[in-house]
Amino acid sequence: MAGLPIETPALRVPPAAVRTVALLLALGLFIVALAFPGFGLYAVDGAALFCSIAAAGLSFFTALLGDPTDGQVWWGTTVRRLTIVGFAATLLTVAFTIMVVAGDGLRGLGDGLSRDAVLRGATYEAALARCAGLCLVAAAFSVPRIAIASRRLVMIAGGVLISGSFLLAGHARSHGPAVIVLLCLLAHVIGASGWAGGLVGLGVTLHRRSTDSARRERMLITFAGLMTGVIVMLLAGGIGLGALYLSSWHALVSTAYGQVLIVKVGLVAGMLVVSASNHYRLVRPAAAGDVSALAALRMNVAVEQIGLVTVLLVTEVLLRQNPIAS
Repeated sequence: MAGLPIETPALRVPPAAVRTVALLLALGLFIVALAFPGFGLYAVDGAALFCSIAAAGLSFFTALLGDPTDGQVWWGTTVRRLTIVGFAATLLTVAFTIMVVAGDGLRGLGDGLSRDAVLRGATYEAALARCAGLCLVAAAFSVPRIAIASRRLVMIAGGVLISGSFLLAGHARSHGPAVIVLLCLLAHVIGASGWAGGLVGLGVTLHRRSTDSARRERMLITFAGLMTGVIVMLLAGGIGLGALYLSSWHALVSTAYGQVLIVKVGLVAGMLVVSASNHYRLVRPAAAGDVSALAALRMNVAVEQIGLVTVLLVTEVLLRQNPIAS
């Protein structure tokens, strides 16, 4: 027996303990946010952005490519939880906006002038539209007796409404030509949502051992074709917005908006390199059952998922910058 390695038991953390720690962290963050409403506005708006984009993307993926878990409960539960958090964070964005406008912390919620100004403005309009879209997505994943075709239509409608809510506030309200700006922004947000949902759905499909090989092959080929259109929408909308928002090439380096945009473009460019590698080198071999290609595709998708989260964080910062301010 001497010299044999001794295996130590794996440390198992009870799910209840994880939930408790997460709840305590969320509570602590919320207390800090109340003490510093400016930070709180960034935090809840970022949470609303992330959860809304993710919910819209998963809704698009399920409507177009089907449930990657073949009806397992956790897939619908995950989407519903995203809609709940997105709904709550969106409403909190309105509350924190009132506090920031009033400039009096939590007591600012009682300021009638500040409250009326926000509730009659673009922030509230965008929040209502986004909450309506989140409700549609939640309903599509909650009501079991809806026909498949109708369910898909509700999923797509919810995703489009969530994406369209970003047109009602922010830079889209202050730049023109209005129609072109709105079309570019809608294409950009739908593209980002589709990319986010696609990466999550693809990751789930690739990691499921029980997925039928023929179905995996069909899904990978169809996914590759759809993602080409999604990325074209994303890039076309983003390039159009950059050209419309920035007054000159000099503004790209002389304004805070331009500098943050450079960071975002760099991250997206890196993700596109990984995505192109997936599309041209790995998708077809993986669809044909090549084990090494499947492993590489799983790793690349994980890298893209991390990159997309980073891009969304940078986007939240970008939305707070003024394109014409130095």
